[in-house]
Amino acid sequence: MQRHVHGGRGVSDEVPVLLSEARSWQAAAGRVRVLAPADDPDGFVAFLDATRDTRAEPFASTRMDTLARLSAGLLADPVLRQDPASVSVAYWLRRAQLARLAEEHARHAAMEPDVLRVPVGRVLHMAPSNVDTLFLYSWALAYLCGNASVVRLSQEQGVIVTALLRVIDSVAAEGGDLRASNRFVTYGHDDAITTALSEWCAHRIIWGGDEAVAAIRPLPLPPHASERVFGSKYSFAVIDSARFRQAPEQEQARVASGFFNDLFWFDQMACSSPHVVFWIGAPGVVELAAGDLERALQAEVERRHFKPTVSSAVHRRTYAFGLAASADVRVVLKHPGFVGVHLRDRAALDKDVCGGGLLRHVPVAQLSDVLSFVDEGDQTLTHWGVDGAALRDFAAQAGARGLDRVVPIGEALAFDVVWDGFHLIDDMLRRVRVRGA
Repeated sequence: MQRHVHGGRGVSDEVPVLLSEARSWQAAAGRVRVLAPADDPDGFVAFLDATRDTRAEPFASTRMDTLARLSAGLLADPVLRQDPASVSVAYWLRRAQLARLAEEHARHAAMEPDVLRVPVGRVLHMAPSNVDTLFLYSWALAYLCGNASVVRLSQEQGVIVTALLRVIDSVAAEGGDLRASNRFVTYGHDDAITTALSEWCAHRIIWGGDEAVAAIRPLPLPPHASERVFGSKYSFAVIDSARFRQAPEQEQARVASGFFNDLFWFDQMACSSPHVVFWIGAPGVVELAAGDLERALQAEVERRHFKPTVSSAVHRRTYAFGLAASADVRVVLKHPGFVGVHLRDRAALDKDVCGGGLLRHVPVAQLSDVLSFVDEGDQTLTHWGVDGAALRDFAAQAGARGLDRVVPIGEALAFDVVWDGFHLIDDMLRRVRVRGA
């Protein structure tokens, strides 16, 4: 949600003063490491000061060209082209996709001829540590809308994030305003530095769990700045058991392939990864259909040569044993890629997150029975075999309770400009109303 927080000193004074309060600006600067663009001869504080008035035309052709080059660079990188999530963001940044976003923006603008859409100016992105590619989406939207950005990344950067930054740096080196108006940085959990960057920004985006949001959100923003937070969310799936049983083997395999993507790209720890499968139908049919899905999913695990980490395998098995000791469940341990937990009593269902490939199967008589499970902490419902009219009716009721997305199985992690119920492009722009005499 958006909020406004009243502050004190002006931005140009506040940034160096607050950073110097962190045992002097020199000490703080040593704790802020610019990751990309790597060549930053003037220093980070100079960048912050220089971008106070940086704005470009929304959806400028030069910025769209830059993102298209970034897309090509991601697809050409030998590490990233082996990572499905990185390939996905690369395709999302293709010129054709950017053109669709620009066309949608133009249509919305045409509907409000008395309104000009201008950049908010400066955007601070606090990136999550559990989804490597997510920071690129919000940054790209801010960039497309003509803003300057600072992206704060975790200090623990794996192979994928390192490769992403390498490609960003290579595109920035080609020239243009990517280098002039953007910095990707890292530093420890330092409230003074985050406060200084918050005073610099006009819009702050916080990605992370509820703990991260609770830690950052109290840090003040300028009086007229806005904020969007993306905290912990829970997601689940629904499948019509009779239709799944009757589906050809090839279709069951296709569903399992999409389910694999939803589950295992980020070790089932993305907010949109499902943790529960609600099976519509009689309990006997549900048991058979859930078994069909598990067999197809294990076949997909083997086809992709996926091997879970030892820690994930041990954790999910221990978690499953705990469930078996406290509720009426049947635990299936024969699949090396994941663990299936079949709940006989829906009252035993909670929203605790295990991750690492633990699935809870729950029978329901009809789709509307899932409504009692939905609350404001939910994000995505993935589905298969459910009629469109029933889905829309369910979405209208579940959306009022808190659910944000209803998408087919296999699209849980597909990013959209409408995320967690809000239009992110609208967040990156201000509306200026212009009326003639």
